[in-house]
Amino acid sequence: MKKVLWVKFAWSEYYRGGPVDGNFGWLNDAKGNKATAPGHEAFNFMPIVGTYYCYVPPQLKHHAPSNDDNAGWTVICLAKNPKYPGVHIVGWYEDATLVGTWLAPPTSNEDGDDRIIGSAYDWSYCITSKSAFFIPPEHRTLPFSHLSVRQGKYSFLTGPDVTKTARKAELLRILEKRLRALRPIAVHNPSEETTPDPELDAGDPLKGFGTPEHRKKVEKAAENAVIAFYKALGFVSTDCTKTKCGYDFLFKKKGSRDLHVEVTLPPAANPV
Repeated sequence: MKKVLWVKFAWSEYYRGGPVDGNFGWLNDAKGNKATAPGHEAFNFMPIVGTYYCYVPPQLKHHAPSNDDNAGWTVICLAKNPKYPGVHIVGWYEDATLVGTWLAPPTSNEDGDDRIIGSAYDWSYCITSKSAFFIPPEHRTLPFSHLSVRQGKYSFLTGPDVTKTARKAELLRILEKRLRALRPIAVHNPSEETTPDPELDAGDPLKGFGTPEHRKKVEKAAENAVIAFYKALGFVSTDCTKTKCGYDFLFKKKGSRDLHVEVTLPPAANPV
């Protein structure tokens, strides 16, 4: 690998909108402010139209990873399970681009609105890639410890204008060995289909009634009816069904307070 850096962020099981955990200032701020994300890294392995958008916390308060040559990097993602010592490789990106600052994720202009895809939260990213490898939580079984990753948020190990040191070379050998061992079990380009997140609870409120396909159609019809109702009142909707935020849709209209709406269905009756 010619260009390699490691980044470290908070722990999550799936990084697709579910909760994140760690003793970091940005998480403590988020917990006290419901308008912000529960940690921007919550979406680091959630694809948006075939691209992954990775948040890395700032180093020295204001700096995102950047290099004179920002294209074609292997970015090794590390996180510490708050319950145990050591850090784990939770995934990596190949042929990634370092943005060099923090940007809002792409927006969708469907129905004339301007909203963040996949989330009602404001969150940001500083690395993009179309090739991501994700380590499911059940395979994060080999923590390691190294002096250079205890306090830092990211560090370049090899690449253009990267100063070589014995410590960096040692860590690079450790990480390359781990990646070779993890590659056979890593999920390439994780998605809802390949790595469903049980914490997000995709939802089956009519479980036990009819076939799974029929239940899904009933659920979708209910959601569409709710969207149509609020759209007729002039509201624009954001789908939050895959984001663990306590509601299914966010409805906004100029001059009106935001509405957080959960679509619930009555429990299925027992067959007779």
